Amino acid sequence: MAGMTKAQLEARLAELEAENDRLQEALEANVRLRETHAADGAPAPAPVAPRASRGRAFLAVVLIVLGTLVAPLATVSAYAARMVGDTGVFVATLAPLADDPEVQAFVVDEATAAIDQALDTDALVADLLASVIDEGATPRLADAADTLGPLLADQARVAIRSALTQVVATEAFSTVWEQALGLAHGQVVGVLEADAQGAVTIDDTGVVALQLEPIIAELRPALVDAGFTLADSIPDVDVSITLAEVPQVAQARLGYSILSTVGAVLPWIALALIAAGILLHPRRPRASIVAGTLLLVVGAILALVVGTAGGIVATALATEVPTATTAAIYGALTAEPGAVLIAYIVAGAVAILVGLALGGSSAAVAARGRGGSYASRGAAALDARGWRPAAISGALQRRGWLLWPWLALVFLLLFALLRPFTPLGVAVGALILALAGALYAVLRTDAPAPAPEPTPEPPAI
Repeated sequence: MAGMTKAQLEARLAELEAENDRLQEALEANVRLRETHAADGAPAPAPVAPRASRGRAFLAVVLIVLGTLVAPLATVSAYAARMVGDTGVFVATLAPLADDPEVQAFVVDEATAAIDQALDTDALVADLLASVIDEGATPRLADAADTLGPLLADQARVAIRSALTQVVATEAFSTVWEQALGLAHGQVVGVLEADAQGAVTIDDTGVVALQLEPIIAELRPALVDAGFTLADSIPDVDVSITLAEVPQVAQARLGYSILSTVGAVLPWIALALIAAGILLHPRRPRASIVAGTLLLVVGAILALVVGTAGGIVATALATEVPTATTAAIYGALTAEPGAVLIAYIVAGAVAILVGLALGGSSAAVAARGRGGSYASRGAAALDARGWRPAAISGALQRRGWLLWPWLALVFLLLFALLRPFTPLGVAVGALILALAGALYAVLRTDAPAPAPEPTPEPPAI
């Protein structure tokens, strides 16, 4: 030991004390087990063998691996169930697309084509010219009508597009868009729940379509206000946009029911598997590192896939809808799952740090020593104000396993309160989780004993 510095000696002493505490806990557990069996009249079991410990560790790792594999499926199923079954979530997710330039351009194109077809602009202009041109009085103008008609019709289409372009940039369009989304989603849910009546229809072939009539009816006054007075002449438009194709409606309804159930249950199964694996493992810090590493790797890989697959998915899915518009919709639909994957990365990093900090390495012991000094100061501050019950420190020290249920409870509360997830919400959640761990450490730590008062020296004679 010669040549070791004071800091090295203190770190080594702290490491030996941690190992002694671990052995003491194992000894006390075996003693309690023996006493329990003796009270029941049964023979006392032998101490836990290393083979049994390895078996528990293996089972714990299996549970953690299963939990981390189930977690992405749980994320997708829960999000899909909420998107399909909750109109409010669906509208909140897609309503911001009303301000997206690509979506606005797509709506202008579709609405312009629908209005042009409803008005029959070419025939309307031809009738107008025929009513105002007298072939006998103005033969030259009558001869030019065949050329003038298409030009006027094109100008009318330009006017329609210009007016629609102005309208979609206003708050009125955002309101109409949000109402249309709510109507469409509510009707699709009605179809899946066998209660379909209204603007969204489903025919015998399973084509689910949204009627454009209510949207154009809402836009007609705005078009007039924008200067396109011809909008008063727009008749009722019986045009629909295909939303989806559901060839087997009965199977779709069964799938919707299964998705709702799985989406509600699977996230809790994933969390329970990971928590059970950590609690079962004989060395919980090591289990925390394993779980954190798996979560971090899974979250990083899937986040990379989601982030880079937008263009591929948009190209593959775009048919009548432009690729840029499909990409914008894909981005809106994957925003929350992407934030959840970031949460996986953050949670994994936190679990790794917790496992390292609670481990038996010299670095972990030194880190605990520094953290313990801060915790002692915090405990002293709480005790000075009477904010910490006297018995709580000893109770938490005797039951060290309470740290994991405490962190799990805080995590579950954050999981329930921070939805829909955003990167900012994930960062706030990680900060709150860290503060919860610090609070536990402060409540568990003994406050430093007050320094003894110096003994006064006797007066000199």
